[in-house]
Amino acid sequence: MPARATAADRPVGTGNPLQGKRVLITGGAGGVGRAVAARMIAGGARVLIADRGELDLRRVAEEVGGGDSDAIDTVTADLSSGPGLGRVFERVDAWLGGIDILVACAGVGSGPLMEMSEPDWRYVIESNLASYVACTQAAIERMRSENNREGMVILIGSISVHIKAVGESVYNASKGGVASFAETLRKELIPHSIRLTLIEPGAIGSAMQPFSPEERARLVEQYELLPPEEVADAILFAATRGPGVDVVTLRIEPLVQKIV
Repeated sequence: MPARATAADRPVGTGNPLQGKRVLITGGAGGVGRAVAARMIAGGARVLIADRGELDLRRVAEEVGGGDSDAIDTVTADLSSGPGLGRVFERVDAWLGGIDILVACAGVGSGPLMEMSEPDWRYVIESNLASYVACTQAAIERMRSENNREGMVILIGSISVHIKAVGESVYNASKGGVASFAETLRKELIPHSIRLTLIEPGAIGSAMQPFSPEERARLVEQYELLPPEEVADAILFAATRGPGVDVVTLRIEPLVQKIV
């Protein structure tokens, strides 16, 4: 087991656990990804955001990076495929020079199983589950290769696996897999001083919802959808705990969460 990290191991004078951290955020162009990137950069981290839409990524980088090309970079990739994964971690190595924190929040929604074609439901599984496993493995390989550095993996699941609402069977299959993966892998990583947190949000006021931006804003105001910033704050809470403190699972939902 590597040497146990202590608060004294943090950079002297920063007083900030994120200072100098190298962070990869998948789904970085979405509402939660954008909010997490902004908070990580404000804390002194260097952030690489990955997503499928190049223009969306550029817009996020400009908005949250403030023109600082040393603070944020982007990589366009579809993580449901092997080539997409390879492109992301080539950029991790070339621009970040390694990785300290992985925040996996890429994902797609789905409909009822019998209303989906086989390619469609397979794409949901590949995007929401397989990409998480693949990114986590690639991140851990890099974390373990560096001695005396703490690593952290934060996976975004969903409370849908507890609600089991009608019409969400495929989505729940993917997010249920993420939950089981996270809870088991966490134990395997303890000897390597790598922490793993599962965040389980309720309904989020993001583009994944089948509503217009105006309707999403109204539902947020009525406490029926979570503001993406609140989910980002939950992620930041997990990412900034002191050495030896493991936030295993964090569930956050709007006050009026849909349960059917």
